[in-house]
Amino acid sequence: MEIEFQGLYDKATVFMAVRLANKPTRRNAFIRIGLAILFIAIYIAYFISVASEESLSSFEIIRSGRHLITLPVIAYFLFQPAISSYQSATNLWKNPTMQKPLAGAISGQGVAYISPTKGRREVAWESFAKKQVAENLIVLLTADGVLSIFPRHFFKSDDDWKRVKQWVDFKVVEAS
Repeated sequence: MEIEFQGLYDKATVFMAVRLANKPTRRNAFIRIGLAILFIAIYIAYFISVASEESLSSFEIIRSGRHLITLPVIAYFLFQPAISSYQSATNLWKNPTMQKPLAGAISGQGVAYISPTKGRREVAWESFAKKQVAENLIVLLTADGVLSIFPRHFFKSDDDWKRVKQWVDFKVVEAS
């Protein structure tokens, strides 16, 4: 049994899909946030110790102010997943193939893309290394970085959508 899909991407869907695909794991997010909090706490403690000194020379003020330059580096470290997702989505959206209609079929064996110029290209479920399933969007990513985006509006009925979500849940085993 094959479930056919067909549709055209919109910019918001592409940006959301790339954000989902690049979403860091919970562990990674906690490490990023924890390290940022740790460094900010060290800075605060340093500035409190410098400010509590009785006489501050201009050299000490400049030296402590120089440490503020690293705050944007910490901010970039913290927000890097969102920044890279935005850049990737922008580059992907600029690709002319994203503006063209996409058609194909999904079955128990995998995903088949049908193109009038390239014919039928199939991707087995085993090729997908990562999945993200949202309410109206399925994002699949292969180990070599090929992104497959399936919005809800690509499918004809709710039953087709539910069946595809079930296949994705059961067939895509995420790499650890």
